[in-house]
Amino acid sequence: MQDGRQKAAVGWQSVKRRSLADEVTDQLRGMILAGRLRPGDRVGEAEISQRLQVSRGPVREALVRLEQEGLVASEWHKGAAVTDLSRVDVTELATLRVALEKLAITGACRSATKDDLAILRDIVENMRAASASGADETLARLDIDFHDAVYRAAHHERLYAAWSTIRSQVALALLRRRFANEDYPGLVVDEHAALAAVIIDRNADEAEKQIAAHIEGAYSRLLAAYDNPDYSSNEGPEASA
Repeated sequence: MQDGRQKAAVGWQSVKRRSLADEVTDQLRGMILAGRLRPGDRVGEAEISQRLQVSRGPVREALVRLEQEGLVASEWHKGAAVTDLSRVDVTELATLRVALEKLAITGACRSATKDDLAILRDIVENMRAASASGADETLARLDIDFHDAVYRAAHHERLYAAWSTIRSQVALALLRRRFANEDYPGLVVDEHAALAAVIIDRNADEAEKQIAAHIEGAYSRLLAAYDNPDYSSNEGPEASA
């Protein structure tokens, strides 16, 4: 009996609880995507560990994860700083997203379940509520949630994995657009409602056209901000009013 238990345990490890590095990663990611840590801000191990009252080990691991997500960048002898997306970065994200999201939205038109469609409807309604109440931070999060739901509705695991590698940088771009474009709250609701409608109608051809126009329009407006001398990526939400 005892031998059986010992054999069953060989090669298996107990599931670990959520680590301190996970908590630090989530907190720093949340601060970056909410605009509390801005592009170019230094994120030093010593300062973060002091502020969060944790050792440097979990902070170091969190910064490595965030660098892999594209939210921070490290330079030799300078440490890590919040990523400041360049025009090239934004252009590459736009072209990659068009390719990926055409696959995702046409896949969703074919494969979305009733539950998938209900999730999309709920997100659009939550967007309307957030826009009406002026909750721009919530609106930007729901924007990402919507696209995440489209990828899930396509039921294509490798496609979803590809999206996951750029999701955080897309959120960073949305943050910058939110600060730069006053039209963001109104446009984001109408455009996502239209996207949800074509998925619900299973109209793959129209969905492919709309997603391309949606992404290209969003990024063209964001790129225009780079040419505006009055706009700085380091400005906060107050500067966009």
